[in-house]
Amino acid sequence: GADTDTDTDTSDRAYFWRAIIDPMANACCPVSAVLETSRFVVGSATTVQINRDAVGRFCQEIAEGTDLVALRKELEWETCGWHFADGGPLTAQYVFVLDSLNFCFWPVEGFEYEHLAGSLRDVLTRNPKAFDAGSLRSLREAGLQAWFPTHELPNCSERVLRLRELGEVLHREFDGEAAKFSASASGSAVNLVQRVIEKLPGFRDTVIYKGRLVHFYKRAQILVSDLWAAFGRRTTDAEHFASFGDMERLTMFADYRVPQLLRHVDILTYTDTLAAAVDSKTPVPFGSDAETEIRAATVVAVDEIQQGLRARGVDVLVVEVDWMLWNRGERDLQSMAPHHRTLTIYY
Repeated sequence: GADTDTDTDTSDRAYFWRAIIDPMANACCPVSAVLETSRFVVGSATTVQINRDAVGRFCQEIAEGTDLVALRKELEWETCGWHFADGGPLTAQYVFVLDSLNFCFWPVEGFEYEHLAGSLRDVLTRNPKAFDAGSLRSLREAGLQAWFPTHELPNCSERVLRLRELGEVLHREFDGEAAKFSASASGSAVNLVQRVIEKLPGFRDTVIYKGRLVHFYKRAQILVSDLWAAFGRRTTDAEHFASFGDMERLTMFADYRVPQLLRHVDILTYTDTLAAAVDSKTPVPFGSDAETEIRAATVVAVDEIQQGLRARGVDVLVVEVDWMLWNRGERDLQSMAPHHRTLTIYY
């Protein structure tokens, strides 16, 4: 009797784990949820479609013209000349501040990511204590605006809140150090994304679409990817706070430049109504079906591009495909139709 009860108990526990706990763990993984829920949106979409023939043509074009060594050199952290890089914990502090502010440039004409990154680099170069947790916790709008002498900062009040939030968490939990925040993920990019969205509400990039919670986490994922890039793309250095062994699990970063490029090369197609709104620079409301479908289709399309490139011998991560597409979008900016305009803190 006792043996049978033990066997039954063990069997029941195994079933409980396989059937309930294990799927829940996957469903609760923020990164897995991005691609899964984006595919749901694409399958239900009415305003945005992915042209799979165009995906294949684009992959072939890229594969035929890509030198992988040169591509990776182009994507290195310091190649663009905008970023702070001292090889130490101050660079981690810079990345956390940068990606806390890395959203919604378009309301100010001429203000782009390069101005954000370069201005923050200059601030930190002049004053290495500028991004200390104590300074961030007490930051005011005038202080933040002073970091950007050439442009009026869009949505400055919201950006101040994001930096105060960061400063508070760093102060309370990580001795003020972003490097210790990163180290707390124990070498997992996915774990760090999870910790960022748990501790910093401004990174919780989700929306409800047709009654279902859809996940994007653009800034959380790009923060982790920027850390990885800034410290040389380490994957096996267990002692380094920016070495991540699971970078292949991250998705692309759903913003507005990459879908603009994908539409330009016919991979994304919009209905006439949506195309007219985007082309006339009419804002697409945050959380609307159209805005969610643009972002979700971009996530799925970039994932398919990465698979297509790998099938053609170009072995790149999804995050590297994102960076490649973003760089191409920046280069081709003047020849492309406008990007969609959505007022948001998430991208």
